[in-house]
Amino acid sequence: MKKILLVSILLVSAFYGHIGQVCAAPIDDVNAADAKYKVEDYAIPSFTQFLIAKEAARKNPTEETVAVMNKAIAALKPYQYPYDVVVNINGDPTTRMAFCWYTNDRMTEGKVQLTPLADLSQLSSAFDAASNVITVDATPTATKKSRYAIGLSGIPEATGVSMATKYKYTSHKAIAEGLNPNTVYAYRVGTEGYWSEVAYFTTAPTNNPDASEEFTFIYMTDSHIQDQKYVNTARVAATAAALNTPEAKFCVFPGDFVETGSQGNAEWEWERWFEEAIRPVIKQMPIVPTDGNHDDSPNQNYSYHFNTDNQFKENAQVKPQFDGITYSFMYGDVLFLVFSMQDYWKGNPNLSDLTCSYLTNDVGNWFRNQVARHPEAKLRVALVHKNIFSGSGHQEDEETPLFRATMLPIMKECEIDLVMQGHDHCYEVMGPINPDTRTPILDAISDREEVPTSESMSGYKGGTYKVDDGTMYFIGATCGEKRYYPYTKAQMENYYADHKVENYFDLFTGMFCQPGAPSYSTFSVKDQTITVNSYTANEDGSSTLFNTFKVVRTKEHTPLTGLEEIRVDEIPQVSGTSKLFYKGQVVLVRDGVAYDVLGRVVK
Repeated sequence: MKKILLVSILLVSAFYGHIGQVCAAPIDDVNAADAKYKVEDYAIPSFTQFLIAKEAARKNPTEETVAVMNKAIAALKPYQYPYDVVVNINGDPTTRMAFCWYTNDRMTEGKVQLTPLADLSQLSSAFDAASNVITVDATPTATKKSRYAIGLSGIPEATGVSMATKYKYTSHKAIAEGLNPNTVYAYRVGTEGYWSEVAYFTTAPTNNPDASEEFTFIYMTDSHIQDQKYVNTARVAATAAALNTPEAKFCVFPGDFVETGSQGNAEWEWERWFEEAIRPVIKQMPIVPTDGNHDDSPNQNYSYHFNTDNQFKENAQVKPQFDGITYSFMYGDVLFLVFSMQDYWKGNPNLSDLTCSYLTNDVGNWFRNQVARHPEAKLRVALVHKNIFSGSGHQEDEETPLFRATMLPIMKECEIDLVMQGHDHCYEVMGPINPDTRTPILDAISDREEVPTSESMSGYKGGTYKVDDGTMYFIGATCGEKRYYPYTKAQMENYYADHKVENYFDLFTGMFCQPGAPSYSTFSVKDQTITVNSYTANEDGSSTLFNTFKVVRTKEHTPLTGLEEIRVDEIPQVSGTSKLFYKGQVVLVRDGVAYDVLGRVVK
């Protein structure tokens, strides 16, 4: 046992220099650890890692397992420490950035500190002698008490913690404003003596319509965190993406962060998404999220974990279940429309008549609002989880025809150039699709490479796609373990006759495959061209390029006309019949009374 203790001391001593504050001394009695270390004294993520190591040492008390346990003891963080830290775009990314993080529920204070950073090599010491430090107090919110982990994760067995175990947390949110454009900022969150790891982001450059700067962002989706294997796979993708694209300004993530939603809930899955799986990307850029069907939970995990613009929910007649799942922002001369169709079921859906007031009214009028407010946008890009078009199992979801019937007219009216989707876990390049005929515009495609169907079921890869008269639809497979496979042409012909889309297989005008490995894509925007590079990620942190295509717009968008914003006290002054804009929705005003698109009186 002396030998075990000596090895443990050496390992822990080597580790001390990296953790800042030492929480505990080594111990060689596994049973004694039960009494000495209690969850209420430590940040939950670090305590779980300790429990995993302790239980492993209890079951198999070797020199190695005890050493690992002592390393976990050394890494324990006091309960004051922040975790699940993320930066989100919330409003104008040239001068404003939002922050969110968790602590144990005993902590109600928190703040974020930022300072301009001239050299990334000085990141870890950015606050040591910084003279220009911005400090913003956070707003704390007590979360609901929710289950920590279920059997699927393996955590109850690995830790000895019951599946009935529930924790409450404090969700801290802050917004920093008045930042300088095109500037790298180092930041940390927490309180004095209990700061997070220093990370960074870059504000957007001020848009110059005559000379827009090229920018790049990362797309990842559908990590479905459910056990450590899924965590590790997503981390492979995030590590490769961060290393391969250090110039990326943000990362879009259209949902299914975790596997366990609904009443079941498993907060450990969310914790590992932030703390480990996507951490390599989070450390160097904002995340642009929206919710997926697996993220749904009455525990409101999504709302507590992100800090995105919530004006849509505040103004919507049908309220979505989560905060900040539908929002927009301008980056350069691109309008990003991040939206969710998850709550279609709240808006009087009729799957027979293919109508839904929530999508047509709240979501549709929000689209029109954002487009009308940003006539300067040269490209319009949307991000959503569930599919309008796709080519694997999820195309059979019963609500998909409803999504097409309600959203395609909106895509047409707002002239959306590109829709990035998740949900289907295949790699799919579709379009440009004519929203009226639901057919591909073949004369808008050039430079495609013909390849064997074993490489791409469509027989194509690459290509340049002109979106002047239609919309491109893209799904970038998955950064995780759960993979679906492309349907064949025969399968589509047999099934899609019921979906009112003839020759459905023809929509797959670009690469259509399952990469078979954790995947991500980068989008580089210059003028009115988006270059998409798609990669599989390798265990050593490298990336393998498997497809490149371009989305190009060659003519200006048609401005939306007949829309203007009015105040509530102005409505009675409008005579006759007018089509106006009020609280983010189109209203028809007849003789001083405002009606929404379904004929209901707007109050």
